[in-house]
Amino acid sequence: MKPIYILGAGPAGLAAAYTLTRQGIPVVVVERDKRVGGLAKSIEYKGFILDFGPHRFFTKLSPVVKLWNQVLEKDQVTVNRLTRIYYGGKYFSYPLQAKQVLSALGLLETVKILSSYVKVRLFPKPQPENFSEWVIGKFGRRLFEIFFESYTEKLWGIPCTEISADWAAQRIKGLSLYKAVVNALLGNDGKVKTLIDQFQFPRLGSGQLYDKIADYLNQHQQPLLLNTEVIEVHHNDGQATHVTVRNRETKEVQTFSCGGVISSIPLTLLVEQLKTAPPQPVIESARSLKFRNTILVYLIIDDGHLFPDNWLYINDPRVKLGRVTNFANWSPEMLPNNYQTPLCCEYWCNFDDQLWNCPEEDLLHMAQADLIKIGLLQKQQVSGGFVVRLPRTYPIYAGNYKASLATLEEYFKGFQNLQLVGRYGAFKYNNQDHSLLMGILAAENVITPGKHNLWNVNSDSEYVEEAEAETPTTVAAVSRKSRRRQAIATLRQFGGYLLTGGSATVVDVLVFSLLTQAGIWYVYALGISYFLGLSTNFWLSRRFVFGIYWRNWLMQYGVFATVALNSLLANLGLLQLLINELGWSPTPARLVSAACVALISFTGHKLYSFSSGDRISSWES
Repeated sequence: MKPIYILGAGPAGLAAAYTLTRQGIPVVVVERDKRVGGLAKSIEYKGFILDFGPHRFFTKLSPVVKLWNQVLEKDQVTVNRLTRIYYGGKYFSYPLQAKQVLSALGLLETVKILSSYVKVRLFPKPQPENFSEWVIGKFGRRLFEIFFESYTEKLWGIPCTEISADWAAQRIKGLSLYKAVVNALLGNDGKVKTLIDQFQFPRLGSGQLYDKIADYLNQHQQPLLLNTEVIEVHHNDGQATHVTVRNRETKEVQTFSCGGVISSIPLTLLVEQLKTAPPQPVIESARSLKFRNTILVYLIIDDGHLFPDNWLYINDPRVKLGRVTNFANWSPEMLPNNYQTPLCCEYWCNFDDQLWNCPEEDLLHMAQADLIKIGLLQKQQVSGGFVVRLPRTYPIYAGNYKASLATLEEYFKGFQNLQLVGRYGAFKYNNQDHSLLMGILAAENVITPGKHNLWNVNSDSEYVEEAEAETPTTVAAVSRKSRRRQAIATLRQFGGYLLTGGSATVVDVLVFSLLTQAGIWYVYALGISYFLGLSTNFWLSRRFVFGIYWRNWLMQYGVFATVALNSLLANLGLLQLLINELGWSPTPARLVSAACVALISFTGHKLYSFSSGDRISSWES
């Protein structure tokens, strides 16, 4: 059997290599760097073990947990998470602590936050088009301005209005101001990933997981070509056939026959390396995709107790510093002593930014000055430091990236044995666990071709936060659970509809009573009160029951009124049938007709007034 060539020894690539090796399938791993781990590798400096920023180990993905436990075994420690946001000269714990926020921001600012939150919940924007609109819809404008806007624009280097809403949907999935406040008051149950209070971590840094996988590959005679870069990937009739590589030290070039390729190298580079070259639209799509770079400035501070956080988000426009990781608060075995603290200061930039080409000495001085400016350092001595420049660390979800990715996805679907994985390879802003999952699933696709669609991993349309490896048993169990959840959700929705209908009836009757008492002819009063009751029912049902907003709200209101009128006619017809034809007394007949018509009305609104998809598109066009 020809070996599967795995391009890149980061989390995704090594997860694929490990999974295939356990199944007895030959692999060859090609890695450009001298050490495995990609963005999650660990490095050593003066006895300290340091990571490329914070890489917590937390997931709900059972295949990933299984891999961690198999590889790390007892080489894990439990880390208590403390993460804060620096804003306005103060540090805010995250998850939120209600008392702290109230005392730090003051009552007036808190009222502004809550009022802006209530405003967007009452009048939401149904389809946010960018990051700004998405976060404002979730948290309110004021909280967005305080905790999201400045930091996000520092990270990406572009206005929040130019960043796709997809990035927010991926990175802040399941979190809202309501859930954050509930967590602050009642504690976090771990369901919202952003709010976890503890996480597992390798004893010797995040890179230990990948070093152990590399050891496992060596023990099973699976070649691991370090310090080797990919030059060309040859293909014919939808099959990757050969891989050409070059040793970066000896400059030796070799071409190998392969049984398939799993690539985690940057998608933009892979397209340029394909021989024969792809069609021009595919090349142009790849060239249009952009990454953001990261500069890591490491400082060794002669103080063993600087601050208690694992990492801090720096939301301050006065400094370019974006995030600070304190490795003294992770695994104690990463430290050679207890009287020094290693810090990692993160800066983000583009290739053409002055910062990217800034001399190392200047970057070290800037990081120290930034830490002093925000109060993390006072007069402590800095006894060492160095700089790491990481190109293409963050795929930028902006501009026409969706259309470009769609073109690339369609092109690569034509390959039978070439798969794209990881943050680089698939141009996805993955967390570490999702990159590992992509590698595992890619390996399973080698064993059972077409089993998984890797493009769905960590996408907004099919978020796999709690995914498991698919088997007939798990699929059936998930299907049964899904049906139960759907039934419960429908019952709750129906109960909510009854409540909103009851509230609208109260409005109808109250307005009718007030108008008739004011001397208005009862026919006019009935028309006005019915219209106000109908409008109240529409607004409450749309906002609190169904949550479906058409782009043309007036047309949606017209459909709602039509369904309501038909329900009213059905009510009258059923009453006449029960009373005149079946001889029922008016009271039980009215109760039965009301119950039946409530079901009819609810079903009609669910199918028509608050439907989504093609029906709306055709009506609105």
